[in-house]
Amino acid sequence: MYGVGTFTAVDTSGARPVHVRFLWLKTDTSTPRWEQAMSIDGGETWDTNWTMDFERASADA
Repeated sequence: MYGVGTFTAVDTSGARPVHVRFLWLKTDTSTPRWEQAMSIDGGETWDTNWTMDFERASADA
């Protein structure tokens, strides 16, 4: 899908594997969004625990 970047990894919390997903959304706009999510069931379900909305700075700034 155009305008979306998906990055995944497997980390650990204690001895338990945790899947981590980072999404860059609306990258083809001036207001992209970044999301972080975790999964403890191998990626079947995701718990989004962090989001950031960005706005491009003016070229005059």
